[in-house]
Amino acid sequence: MTQSGTRLTLLAAALTAFAALGCKGEISTGSGPADELTTDLGASLRDEVEAELGGLTLGSVLNPIGTTQAAVTATSIRAASCVSPSAATDSDGDGVPDDATYIFTAPPCRFTGWRGGTLDIVGQLQIQDPTPTGAGFGYEATLTVLRSLFISADNKVIQDVRRNGTRTLSGSTAGLLLTADLQVTRNFAGHPDAAIEKQWTVNYTPAAPLLINDPLPSGALDIAGTADWNRGTEQFSLVVTTPTPLQYDAGCTDTVQRIKAGELHATGTFGDMQGFVRVRWTRCGEEPSFTFETQ
Repeated sequence: MTQSGTRLTLLAAALTAFAALGCKGEISTGSGPADELTTDLGASLRDEVEAELGGLTLGSVLNPIGTTQAAVTATSIRAASCVSPSAATDSDGDGVPDDATYIFTAPPCRFTGWRGGTLDIVGQLQIQDPTPTGAGFGYEATLTVLRSLFISADNKVIQDVRRNGTRTLSGSTAGLLLTADLQVTRNFAGHPDAAIEKQWTVNYTPAAPLLINDPLPSGALDIAGTADWNRGTEQFSLVVTTPTPLQYDAGCTDTVQRIKAGELHATGTFGDMQGFVRVRWTRCGEEPSFTFETQ
């Protein structure tokens, strides 16, 4: 690693104690733009991983991970969710409506205690069953200004994320494949909003065979794709990989953060420097660290 790369890594690592707090407190951004970018990119990537993890079942789409501790099955989704479908027809009984629209408003889609603060969800989600006459694990989703607004208990952190685009889920008892083509807008304190064009595929390999209408068991996530970042004068085209698959722990039920190990890299050219932002998870219940490495 070059001397410059070492310096950036050490500066970014010095922020880890703050960045690992995620939404739990203010993030001190250090002395240089490299530190600020590492923190902001890392937080955005963490949030997108959590969003796609939640997208692996309709239950966790309607009831985001960390907003309820009870396992939500297909038979209880409608009762437990803060939002009702426009049409309840589910011809094959797999928990995915044939064709329905969900309109989220807050309240009632306001969740207290999420990362110690309040999470509001508003916007529109259309869900369609790709095989309405045969039970399966899949759905097709269209997101229209689907907004997640987090406010910390002390009102010092406001995180506003808006998503438009599509997700498609398919799979079998042996695993799931989620594809996401999304346009994401995310705010940052003291910085312009970032626009992120995201095309990801998520392969989920469960530790035990999947069952229709059951909660997601523990397993591994392999993520691959791209993320185009635009914020002010920052324009980066990033390649996203998980060289160490992310390990989801279904037994970690008292926290939003349920990935216990793994790494995600976002690789690209940052100004005149080639490198990657590393997001590293090490323990259930702890936020990941964000560092920058040169190549």
